[in-house]
Amino acid sequence: MARSTFELDVRGHLGVREQLALLSLPPQLRRRLLNNVTKRVRTMSRKRIREQRNLDGSPFEARKGDGKGKKKMESGLGKLLQVTSVSADSATLGWRNGLTAWVAAQQHHGVSERRTAAQMRRWNKVPEGLAATDKQAKRLRRLGFKVRQKGKKSLSRPSVAWIQEHVNYAKAGLLIRILSDEKAEGNGAQSWEITLPKRQFLGVSSDRDTSLLVNQVLEQILNSPK
Repeated sequence: MARSTFELDVRGHLGVREQLALLSLPPQLRRRLLNNVTKRVRTMSRKRIREQRNLDGSPFEARKGDGKGKKKMESGLGKLLQVTSVSADSATLGWRNGLTAWVAAQQHHGVSERRTAAQMRRWNKVPEGLAATDKQAKRLRRLGFKVRQKGKKSLSRPSVAWIQEHVNYAKAGLLIRILSDEKAEGNGAQSWEITLPKRQFLGVSSDRDTSLLVNQVLEQILNSPK
Protein backbone atom coordinates (compact mmCIF):
# COMPACT_ATOMS: atom_id res chain seq x y z
CA MET A 1 0.00 0.00 0.00
CA ALA A 2 1.25 3.51 -0.76
CA ARG A 3 2.59 5.30 2.29
CA SER A 4 0.41 7.97 3.86
CA THR A 5 2.83 9.44 6.42
CA PHE A 6 5.57 12.04 6.60
CA GLU A 7 8.55 10.61 8.50
CA LEU A 8 11.30 12.85 9.79
CA ASP A 9 14.85 12.04 10.91
CA VAL A 10 16.52 15.41 11.39
CA ARG A 11 20.05 14.02 11.27
CA GLY A 12 19.93 13.91 7.47
CA HIS A 13 19.11 17.61 7.31
CA LEU A 14 21.88 19.11 9.45
CA GLY A 15 25.43 20.20 8.81
CA VAL A 16 28.32 18.90 10.93
CA ARG A 17 28.19 21.79 13.42
CA GLU A 18 24.42 21.47 13.79
CA GLN A 19 24.63 17.70 14.22
CA LEU A 20 27.12 18.15 17.06
CA ALA A 21 24.80 20.70 18.65
CA LEU A 22 21.91 18.25 18.28
CA LEU A 23 23.86 15.45 19.94
CA SER A 24 24.63 17.73 22.86
CA LEU A 25 20.92 18.15 23.60
CA PRO A 26 19.22 15.91 26.18
CA PRO A 27 16.60 13.46 24.78
CA GLN A 28 13.65 15.62 25.88
CA LEU A 29 14.92 18.59 23.87
CA ARG A 30 15.61 16.45 20.80
CA ARG A 31 12.07 15.15 21.14
CA ARG A 32 10.80 18.74 21.39
CA LEU A 33 12.71 19.62 18.23
CA LEU A 34 11.17 16.77 16.25
CA ASN A 35 7.70 17.45 17.63
CA ASN A 36 7.90 21.18 16.76
CA VAL A 37 9.23 20.56 13.25
CA THR A 38 6.57 17.93 12.54
CA LYS A 39 3.79 20.21 13.79
CA ARG A 40 5.05 22.94 11.46
CA VAL A 41 4.90 20.47 8.59
CA ARG A 42 1.30 19.73 9.64
CA THR A 43 0.50 23.45 9.51
CA MET A 44 2.05 23.70 6.05
CA SER A 45 0.09 20.65 4.86
CA ARG A 46 -3.19 22.06 6.16
CA LYS A 47 -2.44 25.39 4.45
CA ARG A 48 -2.08 23.56 1.12
CA ILE A 49 -5.47 21.98 1.68
CA ARG A 50 -7.04 25.39 2.35
CA GLU A 51 -5.43 26.70 -0.83
CA GLN A 52 -6.17 23.45 -2.72
CA ARG A 53 -2.56 23.19 -3.93
CA ASN A 54 0.00 20.40 -4.32
CA LEU A 55 3.53 20.34 -2.93
CA ASP A 56 4.84 21.86 -6.17
CA GLY A 57 2.35 24.74 -5.97
CA SER A 58 0.06 23.48 -8.74
CA PRO A 59 -3.72 23.43 -8.05
CA PHE A 60 -5.48 20.19 -7.11
CA GLU A 61 -7.13 18.44 -10.02
CA ALA A 62 -10.83 19.19 -9.72
CA ARG A 63 -13.39 16.53 -8.95
CA LYS A 64 -15.62 15.43 -11.75
CA GLY A 65 -18.46 17.94 -11.97
CA ASP A 66 -16.87 20.38 -9.50
CA GLY A 67 -18.72 23.68 -9.23
CA LYS A 68 -19.39 26.55 -6.88
CA GLY A 69 -20.37 25.76 -3.33
CA LYS A 70 -18.65 22.37 -3.06
CA LYS A 71 -16.60 21.57 0.02
CA LYS A 72 -12.83 21.85 -0.36
CA MET A 73 -11.13 18.55 -1.10
CA GLU A 74 -9.14 16.83 1.66
CA SER A 75 -10.43 19.17 4.39
CA GLY A 76 -11.49 16.22 6.54
CA LEU A 77 -8.07 14.59 6.18
CA GLY A 78 -6.38 17.82 7.23
CA LYS A 79 -8.39 18.06 10.44
CA LEU A 80 -7.38 14.53 11.46
CA LEU A 81 -3.69 14.94 10.53
CA GLN A 82 -1.53 14.60 13.63
CA VAL A 83 1.88 13.62 15.00
CA THR A 84 1.36 9.89 15.45
CA SER A 85 4.75 9.16 17.01
CA VAL A 86 7.73 11.11 18.27
CA SER A 87 10.99 10.13 19.95
CA ALA A 88 14.43 11.65 20.46
CA ASP A 89 15.47 10.39 17.00
CA SER A 90 12.44 10.48 14.68
CA ALA A 91 8.82 11.59 14.29
CA THR A 92 5.88 10.61 12.10
CA LEU A 93 3.03 12.76 10.82
CA GLY A 94 -0.07 10.89 9.67
CA TRP A 95 -3.39 9.39 10.75
CA ARG A 96 -4.10 6.93 13.57
CA ASN A 97 -7.19 5.42 11.93
CA GLY A 98 -6.29 2.76 9.35
CA LEU A 99 -9.04 3.62 6.90
CA THR A 100 -8.31 7.34 7.06
CA ALA A 101 -4.63 6.63 6.37
CA TRP A 102 -5.60 4.48 3.37
CA VAL A 103 -7.87 7.20 1.96
CA ALA A 104 -5.06 9.75 2.43
CA ALA A 105 -2.61 7.51 0.56
CA GLN A 106 -5.08 7.17 -2.31
CA GLN A 107 -5.51 10.93 -2.51
CA HIS A 108 -1.82 11.80 -2.12
CA HIS A 109 -0.32 9.26 -4.53
CA GLY A 110 -3.21 9.04 -6.98
CA VAL A 111 -3.00 5.27 -7.26
CA SER A 112 -5.74 2.91 -8.38
CA GLU A 113 -6.74 0.07 -6.11
CA ARG A 114 -9.42 -2.59 -6.11
CA ARG A 115 -11.55 -2.92 -2.99
CA THR A 116 -14.14 -5.57 -2.29
CA ALA A 117 -17.37 -5.42 -0.32
CA ALA A 118 -15.89 -7.84 2.22
CA GLN A 119 -12.91 -5.53 2.82
CA MET A 120 -15.22 -2.56 3.26
CA ARG A 121 -17.32 -4.41 5.83
CA ARG A 122 -14.22 -5.27 7.89
CA TRP A 123 -13.52 -1.56 8.41
CA ASN A 124 -16.31 -1.13 10.90
CA LYS A 125 -14.73 0.10 14.11
CA VAL A 126 -15.71 3.72 14.50
CA PRO A 127 -13.58 5.80 16.91
CA GLU A 128 -15.56 8.11 19.17
CA GLY A 129 -16.47 11.35 17.43
CA LEU A 130 -15.68 10.06 13.92
CA ALA A 131 -19.00 8.48 12.96
CA ALA A 132 -20.67 9.17 9.63
CA THR A 133 -22.80 12.28 9.75
CA ASP A 134 -26.57 12.14 9.57
CA LYS A 135 -26.38 13.67 6.08
CA GLN A 136 -23.88 11.04 4.92
CA ALA A 137 -25.98 8.18 6.33
CA LYS A 138 -29.12 9.41 4.59
CA ARG A 139 -27.27 9.84 1.30
CA LEU A 140 -25.86 6.32 1.52
CA ARG A 141 -29.40 5.00 1.95
CA ARG A 142 -30.57 6.99 -1.08
CA LEU A 143 -27.67 5.58 -3.12
CA GLY A 144 -28.77 2.03 -2.27
CA PHE A 145 -26.01 1.11 0.21
CA LYS A 146 -26.64 -2.42 1.53
CA VAL A 147 -24.93 -4.72 4.02
CA ARG A 148 -25.47 -8.17 5.44
CA GLN A 149 -26.62 -7.45 8.98
CA LYS A 150 -26.33 -9.94 11.81
CA GLY A 151 -29.12 -12.51 11.80
CA LYS A 152 -30.18 -11.75 8.22
CA LYS A 153 -29.52 -14.02 5.23
CA SER A 154 -29.51 -11.39 2.50
CA LEU A 155 -28.19 -7.89 1.95
CA SER A 156 -30.49 -5.14 3.20
CA ARG A 157 -30.52 -1.38 3.43
CA PRO A 158 -29.39 -0.42 6.96
CA SER A 159 -30.99 2.30 9.04
CA VAL A 160 -29.41 5.72 9.52
CA ALA A 161 -28.62 4.75 13.13
CA TRP A 162 -26.89 1.50 12.02
CA ILE A 163 -24.74 3.39 9.50
CA GLN A 164 -23.64 5.93 12.09
CA GLU A 165 -22.77 3.14 14.52
CA HIS A 166 -20.74 1.05 12.05
CA VAL A 167 -19.41 3.47 9.40
CA ASN A 168 -16.96 6.26 10.12
CA TYR A 169 -17.22 9.50 8.15
CA ALA A 170 -14.07 8.81 6.06
CA LYS A 171 -15.41 5.44 4.97
CA ALA A 172 -18.84 6.98 4.35
CA GLY A 173 -17.29 9.57 2.05
CA LEU A 174 -15.42 6.87 0.14
CA LEU A 175 -18.56 4.74 -0.23
CA ILE A 176 -20.55 7.74 -1.44
CA ARG A 177 -17.95 8.37 -4.14
CA ILE A 178 -18.08 4.71 -5.15
CA LEU A 179 -21.86 4.42 -5.21
CA SER A 180 -22.36 7.71 -7.04
CA ASP A 181 -19.68 6.80 -9.62
CA GLU A 182 -18.05 10.18 -9.02
CA LYS A 183 -14.51 8.86 -9.01
CA ALA A 184 -14.83 5.11 -9.19
CA GLU A 185 -15.87 2.75 -11.92
CA GLY A 186 -18.15 0.06 -10.52
CA ASN A 187 -17.96 -3.50 -11.77
CA GLY A 188 -20.72 -5.12 -9.77
CA ALA A 189 -21.96 -5.14 -6.20
CA GLN A 190 -18.97 -6.91 -4.67
CA SER A 191 -15.85 -5.01 -5.82
CA TRP A 192 -14.78 -1.64 -7.15
CA GLU A 193 -11.78 -0.17 -8.96
CA ILE A 194 -11.13 3.16 -7.25
CA THR A 195 -9.13 5.73 -9.24
CA LEU A 196 -8.10 9.11 -7.87
CA PRO A 197 -5.76 11.79 -9.25
CA LYS A 198 -2.76 12.95 -7.24
CA ARG A 199 -3.48 15.67 -4.71
CA GLN A 200 -0.17 15.91 -2.87
CA PHE A 201 -0.59 18.09 0.19
CA LEU A 202 1.41 16.13 2.81
CA GLY A 203 4.99 16.97 3.68
CA VAL A 204 7.61 19.52 2.63
CA SER A 205 8.20 20.52 -0.99
CA SER A 206 11.96 19.78 -1.02
CA ASP A 207 14.87 18.48 1.07
CA ARG A 208 16.28 22.00 1.08
CA ASP A 209 13.09 23.38 2.63
CA THR A 210 13.11 20.58 5.20
CA SER A 211 16.70 21.43 6.14
CA LEU A 212 15.85 25.12 6.50
CA LEU A 213 12.89 24.27 8.73
CA VAL A 214 14.91 21.88 10.92
CA ASN A 215 17.77 24.34 11.31
CA GLN A 216 15.36 27.16 12.19
CA VAL A 217 13.71 25.17 14.97
CA LEU A 218 17.08 23.87 16.23
CA GLU A 219 18.40 27.43 16.49
CA GLN A 220 15.33 28.46 18.49
CA ILE A 221 15.79 25.58 20.92
CA LEU A 222 19.51 26.23 21.34
CA ASN A 223 18.83 29.91 22.12
CA SER A 224 15.83 29.36 24.37
CA PRO A 225 16.16 29.39 28.17
CA LYS A 226 17.02 25.94 29.46
